[in-house]
This record gives sequence, structure tokens and C-alpha cells, in this order.
Amino acid sequence: MQVLVRLDEETALLLERRARSLGVSRAEVIRRALRRYLRPGRRTREMRGIVRSRLSLEELEEAYWVRG
Repeated sequence: MQVLVRLDEETALLLERRARSLGVSRAEVIRRALRRYLRPGRRTREMRGIVRSRLSLEELEEAYWVRG
């Protein structure tokens, strides 16, 4: 299935950079991100108040995404 997504310039640039850094296509980065976002039981945002970290929520999600 194909899906058309419109991105603002900043998000498009971030997507391009991430795809390059991982050595995959932009479509693959989007697929991976959606799989993780839609995964049952994902409650990262709800846990933010429980766990204190020196990393931002985005940095934490990225760290676990790249390693996962």
C-alpha cells in the first residue's frame, strides 16, 4: 500500500538525515517509526513523569529505536 504524507521542511530534513545515517530509504525510516509508534503497549509518554532522565523524550525514544 502506498500512502502520501506531507511534511514540513524541518521534519523532511530530519527524515533525510536519519535515513542517511542509518543507510536506509526514507520510506524505511517511516515504516520503522510507524511500527514502533503503533506497537501495542507503547507508553513512553505516560512514563515520563515516573523516570527522570538527562535525555529528552525524543532522545530516549531514538536511543531505544536505534538499538531495538
